[in-house]
Amino acid sequence: MRNYKRHTQPEMFCHIENCKLSKQPQKAYCLDHGLAYSTFQYWAKKYKKEHIGMEAVSPSTGFIPVKVQPDLRANQAHPSGQLHFLMPNGVQVMCPETIQPQVLQTLLNP
Repeated sequence: MRNYKRHTQPEMFCHIENCKLSKQPQKAYCLDHGLAYSTFQYWAKKYKKEHIGMEAVSPSTGFIPVKVQPDLRANQAHPSGQLHFLMPNGVQVMCPETIQPQVLQTLLNP
């Protein structure tokens, strides 16, 4: 009877991130670390679903690029003096332009 090791989410997500950093092909990484390639693929799909929209975040700085565009509906949709963020995952955040930076950081990085 085969003995299968159960992998935890944090363990596999760590392997996925390390594989990306190593620049190795996934199959080679799996061989080097004793992982079944099919198991790695299963967790890679879960990782991708959970991290959709986060690819744009720079791992070294943690910043996400922001596109500044004039809002042609500013007078209709919301009063002036408001910041309006449309996140990659579709979430919209609106707040006054006088918001404290710490509060804004909490809103944008829950």
